[in-house]
Amino acid sequence: MNLELMDIFRMEFDFSWDAETWFLPLESALKDLNSTDASWQPPGGGNTIWQTVNHLNYYNALLVKQINDTPPKKEASDTKATFGDIGEPENSKWQSILEVNTFGDTGDPSDSEKWKAALAETHQICENLRQSLAKVNDSHLDKELVGRLARQILHNVYHIGQIVLIRKQQGSWPKERE
Repeated sequence: MNLELMDIFRMEFDFSWDAETWFLPLESALKDLNSTDASWQPPGGGNTIWQTVNHLNYYNALLVKQINDTPPKKEASDTKATFGDIGEPENSKWQSILEVNTFGDTGDPSDSEKWKAALAETHQICENLRQSLAKVNDSHLDKELVGRLARQILHNVYHIGQIVLIRKQQGSWPKERE
């Protein structure tokens, strides 16, 4: 089997979205979660699951836009920081993105319809990302896009772990999953 780098990225995104392997994807982490539990804030503060979902939706939707708006073979500079690297954003476009409150409010425990809408948005973004990644092959990759994809996969998995931990703290994690 001869896998290209994009084949690996597509597999990793599937693993982090809905293909359960030895770690949980986002879909499994959110399964059967209601608006009350999604808006529960951990003791001592921190983001709710709802806020974390908003945050993931924001950055995954941004990645879809970046993939679709990036012309193939654009060379990334070795001297400037790229989005997600340590250092300052390379231009005002990135500065405005980083200033956005991507978590939003904590969520309304009584608004199950709004929670369902947030989950529907998550699923739509997942499908949009799959479609966008399907159009990319290794000849389209440059250093900047490889960095974006690698960072976003790690970002997603990090927050999925937070969601599972919060569910365990609040007692909404299914006993059969422990």
